[in-house]
Amino acid sequence: MKRLTKVSLITLFLLVFLCLTLLSASVYNYSSLTSESLVAELRFDSINKREYIAKLRTGDFCEEKLFRLLGDQWRLDAEFIKWKYWALALGLDSQYRLDRLEGRYRLIDDQNINSSLAHDLKNDTVLNVGNVSKKLGLINFLVDATYGSSTYQDIDTEKVFYVYRTQTGLITRSQGKIVQRREESGLLVEITRSCGGSPGYWERFSIWLDDELNSILG
Repeated sequence: MKRLTKVSLITLFLLVFLCLTLLSASVYNYSSLTSESLVAELRFDSINKREYIAKLRTGDFCEEKLFRLLGDQWRLDAEFIKWKYWALALGLDSQYRLDRLEGRYRLIDDQNINSSLAHDLKNDTVLNVGNVSKKLGLINFLVDATYGSSTYQDIDTEKVFYVYRTQTGLITRSQGKIVQRREESGLLVEITRSCGGSPGYWERFSIWLDDELNSILG
């Protein structure tokens, strides 16, 4: 009887470990939510009436992506995951990932009759931790809640918009574009944030695992 109980516990432990390992292939695509921090930077160039090119930087802020937006305003959406208390106690911080960037109109009537564009920002993985938690239902042992958060502002080509994530969602701050200034010693450019850096071991393992699952299932 004791041997059977021991085997059952080992099997249960292996199953839990396997689930956590597989879910990591999805979790690496989210970012830790422990304090307020910058998650996106947006600039805009006008190309026509109510038509803009959005210049978006996220992640390590090294790469600038361009998106065409229609409307008077921009909106950025993110998906948030709140873990159950026992998972938080084990060190699993709440997570977020950027979901969508789109243009919107200030007036409802304009929104209903004019064209609009939305752009997908998320990187899908073989296993999506949010979808998995919903399918598990009452036996879900990891995720306490999943929810969306959005922030939007009027488009202004003279401003730089900085999107921050907080414990409760997204917020936006803005400032005027920094003008490059020239002095006797030459052109001075203000650097506000460094980019680059290598991913951690767990993230690299998660990326590798997701690639392997894609090749097996694909």
